[in-house]
Parts: sequence; C-alpha cells; structure tokens
Amino acid sequence: MTHEFGAELRRRRVHAEVSLSELAQRLNFSKGYLSKIETGRQAPTEQLARLADAELGADGDLAALVEHPGQSAHTPAHAKAVHASRREVLAFGSALFLPLGISDGDAETAGEDPQTRLYYRDQFEQLRRRGQQSAPGLVLRTVGVEYCTLLELANAAHAPSTRSAFEVLAARYAEFAGWMAQEAGDNEAALAWTRQSANLATRAGDTALAAYTLVREAELAMYAHDASRTISLARQAQAQRGTGTRVRALAAHREAQGHAMLNNGHDCHAALDRAQTLLADGSPDGPGGSPLGSTSVADLNLAVSGWCTYDLGRPRQAAEQLERALSQTAPTARRARAMYGARLALAYEATSDLDRMCEVAAYVIDIAQPIGSSTARTELRRLTRAMARRHNYRPAKQLHVEITAALFGFPVS
Repeated sequence: MTHEFGAELRRRRVHAEVSLSELAQRLNFSKGYLSKIETGRQAPTEQLARLADAELGADGDLAALVEHPGQSAHTPAHAKAVHASRREVLAFGSALFLPLGISDGDAETAGEDPQTRLYYRDQFEQLRRRGQQSAPGLVLRTVGVEYCTLLELANAAHAPSTRSAFEVLAARYAEFAGWMAQEAGDNEAALAWTRQSANLATRAGDTALAAYTLVREAELAMYAHDASRTISLARQAQAQRGTGTRVRALAAHREAQGHAMLNNGHDCHAALDRAQTLLADGSPDGPGGSPLGSTSVADLNLAVSGWCTYDLGRPRQAAEQLERALSQTAPTARRARAMYGARLALAYEATSDLDRMCEVAAYVIDIAQPIGSSTARTELRRLTRAMARRHNYRPAKQLHVEITAALFGFPVS
C-alpha cells in the first residue's frame, strides 16, 4: 500500500506539472518527507493523503489508498430494526439496579397529573444544559434515575395517550444517555441506550424520534471511522416516513461527514446544501417539546461544513469556517466548543499556523478536561499525531506534553 500510494502520488504530481518542492510548499510538508513518500520509504499519513488529494484534484483516489484506523472490513448494508416487548423495555431499566420505590398507586396518580410531564420536560432541558458543562458520568446518574421513573409512570398509565407521552419522554432521556455515554468513551453503552430509545419511540409511534436514533447511530459509526455505514444509516434516517425536516437535516449532516471521510467532495457539498435548506425551513420543536440534536451551536451547518472541509483536505477554508462558527457559540456550550475547537486546532496545524494552533489547543484542553469529552479527546489524539513533524517548534513540544497529560487524565498546569 505504501509503494502504491507513493507511485500514484508521483504520477499525479508529474501529470499536473507540479515539482516536488512546489507540492511540499503547498502541503506544508518538507521536500525530503514527500520524497520518501513517493519512493515508498515512508508510509503516508491520512492527513497527507487528504491534503494531496485535494491539491492534485484526485477526487478521493489518493485518500482511498491509505487505510483508515479502525476502518471496518465488512460494512453491513443497513442497520437492523430492533423491536422490543414492553417487558424487555422495563427489564432494561431494571438492569440498572436502581431502587425505584414507587407504588403502582403513586405512579398512576402522578402520571395523570399534567404537571408531572411538565416537570420531566423541564428537567430534561436542565440536564441537556448541564451536559454541556459537567462530566458525563455525573449527568448519567441523574438521567438513569429519571429514565427508570418515566418507565414506571408509563407502565402504570391506563390511557394509551398518557402511556405514549411518558414513553416518548423516556425515549428522549435514553437518547441523551446514549450521547453522555459516548462522551464518557463507552460506545457500547451509547449504542445500547440509542437502540433503547428507538424501541420506546417506535412503541409510542414517534417516527421522528425513531429516525433520529439512526442519526445517532450514524454518528457513532462516524467516530468508529466507518464511512460507508455512516452514510448508509444517515440515508435510512432521511428516507423514513414522518422523519421531519430537522431530523432530515441532521441526517444530511452525518451523510456529508461520511462523504468527507471518503474525500467525496461533490456528494458532501450536496448533503450540506440539503441540510442548510432543511434547517431554514424546519421547526425547532421536537418530541416532548425539545429540539432534537445540538442546540448549543448557533450556525450548526457552518460548524459541520468546517468539520467536513478539513477532511476534504482544505484546512485553511476549514479554519475560517470553524472560527466563525465558534464565534457564534456561547461560552457555556463547553462540550461543543471543545469538540469543534479541537478540529480547529487540527486545521491550523495543517496550515502551519502553529502559534494559533497552540493557542486553540490550550483552550480546548482547559475546557475539555473538566467535562471529560471523549469526542474532543479523539480530535486531540489526531493532533498529537499530526504534530509529530513539528519537533523543531518548541511550543509544540510543550503542547504535546500537555495534551498527553490531558488524555490520560492528569492535571495540566
């Protein structure tokens, strides 16, 4: 694979009438390093492949020659639908070993009181805000208790409409728990919670929420670096009946990110344009009155576009987009700022703006450590790998030490 990539890189460079020195300057890599790549003496990095692909107009062919870490050898064509019985749904909550202590009579009385549902809707909004600023394990404790209580209330309800209302609320809590589990670095638990949310949403007849769980599965596939599965799940979500404009927009974002991972710029930009149109037309409300997906980023399409543009090998443009998106994001949205900020640091590294890279990365470390963001840590790991070639830049050496300490949970001065 190393020799194949090097030969193809040289063929395309010569065909484009670009000298080795000129290409090295454009990509911000040394001429000697590129020479080793072309002769097969050095294995190409994923970052180099994406940059060269974009610079030489290879339409993803060069990037396809580099194996991505964690890439699945066998990608299923579609996700299997999961249908659980009510007993299985309740058993999932009981498996948490939480002492519920609610009598059937108390559950029935509380369930019939409209104020009960209003309380859990307000509580959910508070938990979402807390999830932006607190360690995920702390938030998950509260989410788990409230989730089990909602299941008890749903089970005690006599009226089908009341039962469905509590099941939808429980499904929202389960979906949120999946996100917190992902941020805690437990992708297996994240997937279990997400599919449990799908079970409840399907039982309650909420097609939009059921479709959104596919969007969340697509995001998990994206972080597992499985581009094909990311695209497949995102397309399924968009194709489902009753999905709604906002969920289709969020699914289009995941599809765009999947195409960007494959260096498919045409389909990526088409999905981003589709998402932008849908977000402009869509209603902000969601099941239970709370919007689905991120609400902390003011211009979500701009932020996702910056994410994709970096993967498409255009770091300078990506940095501009991410800077604008973060400037519109509230300081209290620490989790979102850490995630997109880490990607911004990567973009600055690729453009050789090392001073700004260090500044942004230091900020990310500062806000990511207290909230325990696994997604931000994933991007910081990529940054440490990219910084390996910056050994002559002293601030980068110190930053590498600080990132390593942060990744292992040590305090950073």
